[in-house]
Amino acid sequence: MARAYKEAMQQRGELPGRQWLEAWNWRADRVGEQALVLARGVRRFLDFVFLVLATGVRLRWIHRPAVVAVMIRQIYFTGVQSLLWVLLLSLGAGVLTVYNIVTFAKGIGDLSLIGRLVNGVLVQEMAPLIIAVFLLARSGVAVVTEVGTMHIRGEDLLLRSLGISRKEYLYWPRMMAFALCGLILTFMFVAIALWVGGLVVSWTYTLNFNEYLIDVRQGTTLAELLMMAGKGLLYPLLSCGMLLDQAGRVGDNPNQIPVRATYGVLGSLMIVLFLDGLTVLASSLG
Repeated sequence: MARAYKEAMQQRGELPGRQWLEAWNWRADRVGEQALVLARGVRRFLDFVFLVLATGVRLRWIHRPAVVAVMIRQIYFTGVQSLLWVLLLSLGAGVLTVYNIVTFAKGIGDLSLIGRLVNGVLVQEMAPLIIAVFLLARSGVAVVTEVGTMHIRGEDLLLRSLGISRKEYLYWPRMMAFALCGLILTFMFVAIALWVGGLVVSWTYTLNFNEYLIDVRQGTTLAELLMMAGKGLLYPLLSCGMLLDQAGRVGDNPNQIPVRATYGVLGSLMIVLFLDGLTVLASSLG
């Protein structure tokens, strides 16, 4: 019957057999081509991150004051200057999250869920994700613009001529600053959000603050804290790797800087969301 239907459609001119097959072949070729491009891009990105990390693990940069000075400046710009913003984010997110969790637990009449819900929502998911997105929003474009401009001016070639590794001087300090600041800011975010959220809720609800802290402590395990720390370290590190990878592809055209900045920020967001989805899936399966 399917063959008769196809022949009838061909006779009516609605489904030309050869053109229909060629169209589907063309679509399949396009999908395969895009998949290969994506695979090559992922491999190039992973190779780039691995080489930069390998350069940093050698610890030769410790004995080079110029590299240490760059890292200190990057930590100050990425972390120290972000403290006020992280404080405001943690205050708002902590109050809203804890308030809604307590409201939900009271609604179903089971206050013992508060600790587990706070850990699962605020500690495990919101804190690493919000800090990673915040660092991207605040410093992502700046990283691509700075490194891309240096590339256009030929400063990276000057470094190479002087025997200075670009990975050690340009890339490693920025990746390390993103990773360290992401980890520290994530812990700060969680601590402030938990305490301030609990204090505000204890003032507005018949909820004992000490009992709230005990519930949160009982609902949080060491493995979950390590998972949060891993996310807080890995998400910013890979995000910065994507930004630096795009900055290195600016070429000699200054007009490519905003284009690569957009690709870098969007690519970093996709990496963070993809990894977060994988962790949620792995934890649910486990």
